[in-house]
Amino acid sequence: SRYLDSASLLQGMMWLGSAQLMGRCVRLGSSILLARLLTPEIFGQAAIILTTYELLVTVIRRITSASLIPMGDDDLQAHINAARRTNLLACLLAFLVMSLVSIPVALYYEDRSLIAPMILMAGCYLLHPLGMLHAALNQRDNAMRIMGRAILWQTIADGLLTAALAIAGLGIWAIILPKVLSTLAWVWVHRQAATVPVIDTSRKATYPLVRQGLQTGMADFVVALRIGVDTLLVGYFLGLEALGVYFFAYNTALGISLGLIQSFGTAFYARLSHTRRAGGSCRDNFVGGLMTMAMITGPLIILQSALAPWYLPFVYGGQWLAAGALPVFVLLCLSALVRPIGEAASQLLLSQGMPGANLRINLTFTLVLIGSISLAAQWGLPHVAAAVLICHLIGMPLMAWYAWQKTSPNQPVSSPVCTTTTPGGLS
Repeated sequence: SRYLDSASLLQGMMWLGSAQLMGRCVRLGSSILLARLLTPEIFGQAAIILTTYELLVTVIRRITSASLIPMGDDDLQAHINAARRTNLLACLLAFLVMSLVSIPVALYYEDRSLIAPMILMAGCYLLHPLGMLHAALNQRDNAMRIMGRAILWQTIADGLLTAALAIAGLGIWAIILPKVLSTLAWVWVHRQAATVPVIDTSRKATYPLVRQGLQTGMADFVVALRIGVDTLLVGYFLGLEALGVYFFAYNTALGISLGLIQSFGTAFYARLSHTRRAGGSCRDNFVGGLMTMAMITGPLIILQSALAPWYLPFVYGGQWLAAGALPVFVLLCLSALVRPIGEAASQLLLSQGMPGANLRINLTFTLVLIGSISLAAQWGLPHVAAAVLICHLIGMPLMAWYAWQKTSPNQPVSSPVCTTTTPGGLS
């Protein structure tokens, strides 16, 4: 059974990972153009806008899906309308928050040109409700082929539009506008593959669904903060130009790896949720999932780090070596070796209905990371990257150990939010 679960996980990762890889080939071309056509200052602007967007979107991305995916069919139908209303409200609030945040951000960096692209980027939130429930149903059905297809077409649309607009000389808009328009490709693929039932149910299911979703969303927010806090702190301590160099090194070093890790997390959570609905042990799949991910990412990351001094200037241009991006690139690249461990720990806890525990471990790690980066920033970018690497090498295994202990075989599993009590459900 364990081998079958690992094979199923690997198959799901292959669909998602191949989509990420093919999409990355398109994005590579656009990133080469951006690196050669745009200045570090513009990269710094993009870093601020995209990091702010990612921090907010993580709060709403799984605000209902994390609860819906592990549910039985009867409980799913009872909560579907509440989930639809919750998604719409959450996305509207996210749009308003990011639009308002653009003003103090622009004032802090003394750059009023940040306001308009930040508001445009916030427009993505208004498109998400069109496909959020469809995506949740596809993931619940373990339809990794559909999930991969949505990622692929979104990435292709983003990459091609970015390249075209960069050549046209649109500057920061060449990065932001494609992000908004490519969201429509993601929505279209998911809506083609899944139909959300319209069921007349009571509104009583809304509050517990939101409570569970907010716990998951806050945990995801902390994870996103953990991933992007170095970008925010570099901008705060070292300025936009240094941030542009760091953001370039971060994306070129971790772009492929983080895409694969995200694919792993999506497939792993779907697999764990399916195992739970079937009455199996999610803990048994934990080690197998990590080994599967290590076999895929380990060789790729080591090869990428070893070849960095050659291909970084060859592909992206020698100006980035002169700006000091190489040591930052290598250190960040090596940190990807252990990042899947933290992802697996989070998905294990979430699949067991423990968003609070997931929030605690990620918040603890993030606070440690903030302190380490703040101290290292006093000496420059390479020290920041070294602090990121050391924190991940120590923190990720500790997170996995904590998740393993919390889901010991003798401990009863917490149930996801449910308000119905049908025999076949998860109430």
